[in-house]
Amino acid sequence: MSVFGQSRYLETTADDGKVVVTDAVTSYSWTKDFTTGLTWQQALAHCEGLVYGGHSDWRLPNVNQLTDLIDLGRGSPASAFPGTSSSLFWSSSTYLGSPTRGWYVRFDDGTVNDALKSSTYSVRCVRM
Repeated sequence: MSVFGQSRYLETTADDGKVVVTDAVTSYSWTKDFTTGLTWQQALAHCEGLVYGGHSDWRLPNVNQLTDLIDLGRGSPASAFPGTSSSLFWSSSTYLGSPTRGWYVRFDDGTVNDALKSSTYSVRCVRM
């Protein structure tokens, strides 16, 4: 997707050398780097404690924010977001049917599903 003839995602390198990606449509800032192998609770704590790109107000995105990164016109990964792997990423959203389950997004095909919060998936943090 393009915004006024330019890429939707703008990458900037902060003073600490970390790359922050800003979405021109939503104005959200995302960490380009992501972390793997975290449970849902670890994912929440990771983003809340993260200092990245000169900012410390990162958080785990909710399922709607995370699905904004999906581009079903692509596959493996189903995202135009730079540096996205074809893996599963936690959202901060709890599955309403069970407090022990949370929502995740599969970036290999763009599907959204729920899993036990003890499962380990990847994490990308967002700030507003």
